[in-house]
Amino acid sequence: MGFEEIIGQDLIRQSLARTLQQGQVAHAYLFSGPAGSGKKTMAHLFIQALNCQDQGNPPCKQCLPCRKTASGNHPGLTSLLPQGSYLKIEQVREIQESLHYRVGEGNWKVCLLHEADRLTLPAANSLLKILEEPPADLVFVLLSSRPWALLPTIVSRCAHFSLKPLPDGQIRQLLQGRFSLSAREEEVIVEMAGGNPGRAVELAGQGGWEEKYTRIQQLVQEVENDSSLQLFARAEEVSKQEDLEETLDLLFLFYRENWLRSLSAAGQGSYFLERICRAVLQTKDELSSNVNRRLALEALFLKMRGVV
Repeated sequence: MGFEEIIGQDLIRQSLARTLQQGQVAHAYLFSGPAGSGKKTMAHLFIQALNCQDQGNPPCKQCLPCRKTASGNHPGLTSLLPQGSYLKIEQVREIQESLHYRVGEGNWKVCLLHEADRLTLPAANSLLKILEEPPADLVFVLLSSRPWALLPTIVSRCAHFSLKPLPDGQIRQLLQGRFSLSAREEEVIVEMAGGNPGRAVELAGQGGWEEKYTRIQQLVQEVENDSSLQLFARAEEVSKQEDLEETLDLLFLFYRENWLRSLSAAGQGSYFLERICRAVLQTKDELSSNVNRRLALEALFLKMRGVV
């Protein structure tokens, strides 16, 4: 099936396929993007393709090297995960010791570094020395959600593929291929996923989004109609929710949809609705900084009422 199983990221898929067809494999690749962007899936398919026995459209996912790579048992594949919080120099030294051993299965030895931005400085410098004079049959594949945290000298020696958010249509295509969703559920998930396929799949697996959105509509009505004392009590109640971030995401979606609707109807969006959208995002930022949740929600609810 090759890289066709991946929805979107056409330029990256085409570039990798061309690299394999032309036999111009680099010694280091960096796949970057936020969690859920598909970088790990893309990297694993590329690693399978490197030693795939079907040269027509690798990876075939059926040959023995493909299956061994998928299971993590290919003798030419080494995976490094952070030990604790970091990838340490001892781990990189273990790679150095095995560089000159030949592998009987396939053309390439591959070293996959998960969360490569967690390399300690000594480990990064050790890796850099390998990249400066790499063995002919070794390929490094680095995964990172924070490529800016890597040494620039490491990034410069990698073919860097940055996975971008997918258009809404491709997220819908992904969901429709895996889940049975109502039109409203699909709409909510697409909006909340923000182009992230992993996030979309995670949200779809949770289910119940029509009911959750209905509860947000009810919350807005209650905030608009509460007395002052009820408003403060409601802020305290909502502040104790474990899924508070989800509640704020749905609130933002509610106000954004209404703002876009006003923009479409009147030719200019409602300033109040735009202001509340910004207030919800500001509240999310504040909560990530460990401010008092109840006070942050009181301020937001007062803005929703138009009081401040």
